[in-house]
Amino acid sequence: VRIGPHVVVSDGSAIGADVIIHANVVIGGDCAIGDGSILYANVSVRERCKIGQRVIVQPGAVIGSDGFGFILINGKHQKSPQVGIVLIEDDVEIGANVCIDRGTIRDTVIGSGTKLDNLVHVGHNVQIGRDCLICGQVGIAGSARIGDRVVLGGQCGVNDNIFVGDDVIAGGGTLILTNAPAGRVLLGYPALKMDTHIELQKALRRLPRLALRVASLEASLKEVNAKGGP
Repeated sequence: VRIGPHVVVSDGSAIGADVIIHANVVIGGDCAIGDGSILYANVSVRERCKIGQRVIVQPGAVIGSDGFGFILINGKHQKSPQVGIVLIEDDVEIGANVCIDRGTIRDTVIGSGTKLDNLVHVGHNVQIGRDCLICGQVGIAGSARIGDRVVLGGQCGVNDNIFVGDDVIAGGGTLILTNAPAGRVLLGYPALKMDTHIELQKALRRLPRLALRVASLEASLKEVNAKGGP
């Protein structure tokens, strides 16, 4: 194990073989870091979170911060306890400044082989399957479930409490508001099947010409009416 300067490893945590921990990393109590993992500078891993083998965590990532959970009591937002953990399986890569919230009750899970790009936010209780690609600035809201081999392009949004099936591909900027069946290719805001989205965009580009044609027809009709009809 190689440990850089100013690293904090709290009581009860277990560090596996061949782990590299760079400067200023903070690991909370009762965490586990699997064999061969690398934590780059300024990573924070909060208490009881589990990181598998050969996981790479890029600088500034935060694993296990409190989920965004509040209860309205007497007109004020009171914090809801976040007592779950984050479980990261083997061969995952987590980009710079990624934030993965701990679960409210059950665990937040990142499946083996999944890769998260920089600035991704994973909400509490989210479960991401195996071998997914989650591109930069994606936001996944609480309790969403993502299947295996899913690809989410940059700045995609996934609504809370929905399921995205295996092998779904969502283009950049897509907003997924409802369950997405396995194998579907999605585009748009909100998400539509790719073919439907493309046809709508084609129709949208024709609207200015269509408006001119309608205006011309209306003018012709007025002229005909003014002359007393055909």
